[in-house]
Amino acid sequence: MEAAKSLLPVGCVFDPTDSELVGYFLYNKIVNQLIPNLDYFIPEYNLYGSEEPWEIWDFFKQQFAEECRKDLFFFTQLKKRTLKESKINRTIGEGTWHGEDAGLEIIHENHRIGKKKRFRYENKQSKQHGGWIMHEYSLDLSLLGLDQHDNFVVCRIRKNELALQKNQREKSEQVKRRKVVEADPEKKNKRTKVQKVDPESLPLSILPITTCSDSSTIVQQSAELENDEYGSIISQFGYELEHGDSQQFFDIDDIFRS
Repeated sequence: MEAAKSLLPVGCVFDPTDSELVGYFLYNKIVNQLIPNLDYFIPEYNLYGSEEPWEIWDFFKQQFAEECRKDLFFFTQLKKRTLKESKINRTIGEGTWHGEDAGLEIIHENHRIGKKKRFRYENKQSKQHGGWIMHEYSLDLSLLGLDQHDNFVVCRIRKNELALQKNQREKSEQVKRRKVVEADPEKKNKRTKVQKVDPESLPLSILPITTCSDSSTIVQQSAELENDEYGSIISQFGYELEHGDSQQFFDIDDIFRS
C-alpha cells in the first residue's frame, strides 16, 4: 500500500477518463494483463452485495484519505438473477442500483470500445435514498476473445451531495413537526378529529309566516296539513272563511290550546 502511494506525486489524484477506464484498465483486467499496483488504484469488490454504498465508501475512503479522491473505483462482477435470466441483479444492501439511462457509447479513435451506464441508489425507507451515484463501464464485445467473459465491469462511485442535503432537510422538518404535535396533543386531536353531527340536536326548521289575502290559499295550505294532528281544525277554519262566515273570529291560541 505504501509503495503504491509513492507512485503519485504530491497534489495528484487518480482521475482517469472514460476511455482510460475501459480501454486500458478494464481491458487489461479481463485479459489478465498485469498492471503494477492495479489492485490499489482499482480494487476488486462486490458492489451488488449486502453492504450499503456508504459503508463501502467509508471503509475505502480511509485508505485514500491522503489522495483526497472525490470518486472511488472498483472492479466488480455482474451477477444474473437466475441462470435462465439475462437480467442483472442490481440489489445492494437493502436498496438497489436503479438505472437512469440506457447507456452511452465510449468512442476512442473512431472505434467503439465500451459503454457507460448511470445508476442511482434507491431505498425510500433510508435517508440515503438517491444520495449515491454509480457509473458502470463495460467493454465492447468486439474486443473480447472467445475464452473471455463480459461479466467484469469497472465502476465509479460518488456522493450525490445535493440529494443527501435535501434528505437531511426533510428529515429535520419531519422531526420538528413531530415535536410540535407531541408538545400539543390537543392540537393533534383537533386536527384529526372528525366532527359528527347529531341530527336530533338541531333545532326544528321554522316555516316562514305567509300573509295571504286570498282565502283559497289558506284552504290549499290547510289541505297540506291534513295528516297533522291539528289539520282538521285548520281545515274547518279555512272552510268558514271561504263560505263567507268571516264575522266569526277565532283566537288561534285558543284553537291550539283546545
